[in-house]
Amino acid sequence: MDEPESSKILQEQFPEYCHPNVWPKQDLPELEKAFKDLGQFIVGIGKEVAKKCDAFVHSKIPQSSFSSTHLQDVIRDSKTTKARLLHYFPQTTNTIMEGEKKDDMDTWCGWHLDHGSLTGLTSAMYIDESNIQNNVLQEVACPDSEAGLYIRNRGQQVIKASIPRDHLAFQTGEALELATRGLLAATPHCVRGATAPEDDPMRYATLARNTFAVFMQPSLETIVTEDGRNFGQWTQEVLDRYYDNENK
Repeated sequence: MDEPESSKILQEQFPEYCHPNVWPKQDLPELEKAFKDLGQFIVGIGKEVAKKCDAFVHSKIPQSSFSSTHLQDVIRDSKTTKARLLHYFPQTTNTIMEGEKKDDMDTWCGWHLDHGSLTGLTSAMYIDESNIQNNVLQEVACPDSEAGLYIRNRGQQVIKASIPRDHLAFQTGEALELATRGLLAATPHCVRGATAPEDDPMRYATLARNTFAVFMQPSLETIVTEDGRNFGQWTQEVLDRYYDNENK
């Protein structure tokens, strides 16, 4: 939705969710349609995934405490679903944060949980930003087989989650974990950068990673916690978990 929320009260209370989309219509006019088409495609597949999730949970939890269409309703009715183009900048010795090492597991994106209900992800596209032909950056195969998305399963094992080209992956978030009493647990995940050899530390200094994610999550006023907090209020607490108030 280009204008996700008409309520002035919610716009003031949750500006991070309610600001209208801004499209680069002059500089990149083709982005808006491509972005929306892909986003709607992922949401459409997400609805099919939701049917299976709802059926599984409904078979395990008493019917009085879990709707048989919970996740389907979230995806159909929510005004807060958002999509993001995610660009992971090339890693150089200057971009490694203080205290990190180039071979740390989460050098491209730190360990975290998605706080929505269901996230749809495309496979990653790697770009060598030094390779420009006809004013177009060229896609390359990832040169480091250890780079990419990692998850931690319920057994606390860290597993590389490879998404084949032209495939989608879906992972569950904290709002769905709360709704399903943990039957569908939020998936801890991170992204590992390409690790250059010690004798050539700038080997991958121009390698960037790009992907597209759709975060399907409850509407702002939907109650998500047992003590009555809605999704908007709970989101602000989640942000405080990752960012201190002074720098948020």
